[in-house]
Amino acid sequence: MPEYETLDDHSIAGSGSVEPDSKPESPKVSGRAWGRLLKLFDLSNAAVFIVITEFFEKVSYFGVRAILVLYFTKALILSESKATSLYHVFIFLSTSFTIVGAFLSDFCFGRYRSILMLSVVYLIGTIVLSVTAIPREIIQSGVGAYIGLFLISLGSGGIRSNVSPFGADQIGGKEEKGYRMYFSFFYFSMNLAALLAGIIIPILREDVQCFDSDCYPLAFGVPAITMLLALVIFVLGTSEYKIYPPTGNLFCKLLRATGSAIANKIKWYMSKKKDGAKEHWLDWADQKYEKEIINDAKRLYNVLALYPLLPMYWALYEQQGSRWTLQAQEMDRNVGSIRLKPDQLQSLNVLFVLLLLPLFEGFIYPQFEKRKLLIQPVTRMSVGMIGAAVAFCITGIVQVQIQKWQVSPPPNGMTKLKIFNGAPCQFSIDFFKNHIIMDPRTFSDSYLVPIDTPTLHIVSLNCTVPQRPLDINVTMDSKTSNMLFMVQDSKTSELIVKQIPDNNLKVLDNSALVRIFPVLEIPDASSNKSVRLTCEPNTVADLDVRPFVPSLYTPIKLGRCSFQLSGFGPNFLHVEGEVELKDGGVYTIVIYQASHTNNVTMQVNIDNWPKTVSVLWQIPQYLVISMSEILFAVNGLHLAYTQAPSLMRSVVMAVWLLTIGLGNLIVVLIAEIAIIKDQAVEFFVFALLMALISLIFIITARFYKSHPIDTKGDCLHEPDKDTESDGLSSELKAPPSYTAEEHKTQANRRLITCCTPLQEMLHYQ
Repeated sequence: MPEYETLDDHSIAGSGSVEPDSKPESPKVSGRAWGRLLKLFDLSNAAVFIVITEFFEKVSYFGVRAILVLYFTKALILSESKATSLYHVFIFLSTSFTIVGAFLSDFCFGRYRSILMLSVVYLIGTIVLSVTAIPREIIQSGVGAYIGLFLISLGSGGIRSNVSPFGADQIGGKEEKGYRMYFSFFYFSMNLAALLAGIIIPILREDVQCFDSDCYPLAFGVPAITMLLALVIFVLGTSEYKIYPPTGNLFCKLLRATGSAIANKIKWYMSKKKDGAKEHWLDWADQKYEKEIINDAKRLYNVLALYPLLPMYWALYEQQGSRWTLQAQEMDRNVGSIRLKPDQLQSLNVLFVLLLLPLFEGFIYPQFEKRKLLIQPVTRMSVGMIGAAVAFCITGIVQVQIQKWQVSPPPNGMTKLKIFNGAPCQFSIDFFKNHIIMDPRTFSDSYLVPIDTPTLHIVSLNCTVPQRPLDINVTMDSKTSNMLFMVQDSKTSELIVKQIPDNNLKVLDNSALVRIFPVLEIPDASSNKSVRLTCEPNTVADLDVRPFVPSLYTPIKLGRCSFQLSGFGPNFLHVEGEVELKDGGVYTIVIYQASHTNNVTMQVNIDNWPKTVSVLWQIPQYLVISMSEILFAVNGLHLAYTQAPSLMRSVVMAVWLLTIGLGNLIVVLIAEIAIIKDQAVEFFVFALLMALISLIFIITARFYKSHPIDTKGDCLHEPDKDTESDGLSSELKAPPSYTAEEHKTQANRRLITCCTPLQEMLHYQ
């Protein structure tokens, strides 16, 4: 975190150099160990209650976010595009409702009661989400889930604008060290909560089974429990809190001054006599608005002029929880003996930020500053935006590798045809413009053919029993690919051709699809058989089959599998060979048995390749996006704090939150329009857009005028003790009468409290 200048570095005008008479007393606590801990960290009981409350609330919020996309796709059976849209709408609402929390706090209830009421709304939302995750009729429509998510976004967004500054109110008259210690603990608690939620909640979702599927009721139930704990802990600390009533709103006054300036400027422009031109358009505001308000408006609009370019960064960054999670689901997530969950990979971002932030602040920035590089926040933000573009280029490259192994849909008007020759003869086959020679017991490649009724001309070659040429008509449609199974009748030696549709089922996570084609040279082809699959570590499945008839695709757990074919009576015949079933693979297994023998063999064909690209290839994109976050987000907040008027910093933070929401809306728009069908191309398009926006931002930043940090409001406008203050809704007041020492302590308190939104937002994204 950047260090900010305080009044400890400069004397207050007219007060001379003042040293504190004594250090404020440490809070009285009960219990020796607890008392020593609080004394060591210089925290009050009330501040500890707030930090613990924040920890459990963030476990709830990030726990819901971690599994949300997979809940949409697996439980509500939504498309990936629709799931992506809903995920980003949820984040947009969570950022937008911070304004609701600020309004309730400023005009209606004050911070304490606003937090209390919105926490109850938050808790109800998590309970609704957990209960409606139980498979029922309402689940299919998603009504219960949408109601729960709306309440969660309202509650989480509303309390976010109040919890952190309310905790700062509890620090009292302590020195600056107390505030910094509080914010350090506050920031650490958020990161720890995000890390734990991102690891534990996905484990509960997948590894605990309930209602014969992933246990979403439990996975959402834990956030409900942690939110209940957050509410209980917050209420238990009531007797320790300093609670202030709501105040007026300075921001409204600034907006009125802006409207006045615009109206007067238009009147002057429309008048015939254009006398008395003014240097800045805001100088046209009515005389009733103080010069300080006008100057604050100038500073505010100066920094906000950069913000229209920021949403594109968040459009890329926020896809860690949607598109990147869906990408991880299509990858091989086995790392040694550990199998990662797709929604756990998001925790890499938190981990990298925690590890890299001290490295940037302590080593990288100082080294660049020695060479007069990366000094200004806007410069660092520019590099961060370019870093996001690079991260999505890496993501696109990884997606290209994934799609190499996936079955791509055929072009319009075309479908796919594959042929299996199970006969003991070699055949020449002609269809459309294709001519192939097929050896016995082989699978052909997959061929693109028009949606039509093609004729296959089949001629036997090198066959012990001569076959006459055969013309077969097959009907192709656009919905399914097809496979032709060619076998020889054991009695008549005639060629039998069966047309079977290929797989249309979605392969479940952590499983493979298997179908059996028994080529059994037995007299009675109508007799049923059974094939037993025994897969490590403990999967046994019996599939009913008929000779010369391919079975339906059946989901089988992963592992190395051996096969047995039912014989006479209860006995099973061992099938030579084994097959390794891998995640996402689709397999056709042909079993051969000679007539009246125990010699049974098999042949494996991979219809769809399993997930072959290791999820470890996502590490570079997470590393780059984490570095870009440190460069962009942290310095963007630094810019907002140092360049905004002292009494408007929370206004700028609110607009910052809105840029995050707008970034999520960009993702929703692109997902809903669905112009780009290829996911890899979509990643590259995002990278290109980010690169263009970065170029515009670099050009714009060259014309940006940087201002010294504004501390006048921090030093001179401390509100009365009987009123609650918020940077978003403070009222300009005359400075109260303090002694020099009191003035210095109170000003430091005000300055650090303004840092509160900065600390809160450091890990919001």
